[in-house]
Amino acid sequence: MNSIMPLLSRFVIAAAMITSGWVNCFVFVEVSSEQAISLEAIELQVITDAETGNQTTRGLNRIALLLHNECPQLGGWGTLLAWSAGALELLAGILVLVGLFTRLSAFVICIIMGTALYLVSYKINGMFSMNPFDWPLQHGAFSQLFTELCLFVLSLGVVVGGAGALSIDRYQTGKYVDPKLSADKSTKKGDD
Repeated sequence: MNSIMPLLSRFVIAAAMITSGWVNCFVFVEVSSEQAISLEAIELQVITDAETGNQTTRGLNRIALLLHNECPQLGGWGTLLAWSAGALELLAGILVLVGLFTRLSAFVICIIMGTALYLVSYKINGMFSMNPFDWPLQHGAFSQLFTELCLFVLSLGVVVGGAGALSIDRYQTGKYVDPKLSADKSTKKGDD
């Protein structure tokens, strides 16, 4: 398939996953005082700014708190799963961008987005328990739901359709055919 659509899909997926993974792994984000208390209760780091009093934590600690609140049976595994999700977002985003192990990386992103859909849009925001015509009234939840759905569908498209013409995968699998070589062969056949 010589379409540019797989490349555009990969760019969108990569932009979302790399930035999200970066924020989750390396950026400290502000949390409410209730979240800070809950994070400290499960022994996750919260930093309080001496001047402003704002409390921050690493982005992925919010995922660990979400897992702790929604799936308490995970225990300490929630933190490991949060780190895994953040690292996989970053790694899979980079791999999808360059087109290396693209189908596997896109499948991992499908799992991450499916989990996010379930935990955030279904369990927390309750999007599937309300009238779908009321969804646009919940601006943040509505945007989050459709962002997750779009990333899931784009990733699924890459899993099914592959990385496209402009990818490392295409050159590694040997499916790449130089157009000049194939044109030379077709003209030689006509000369016989």
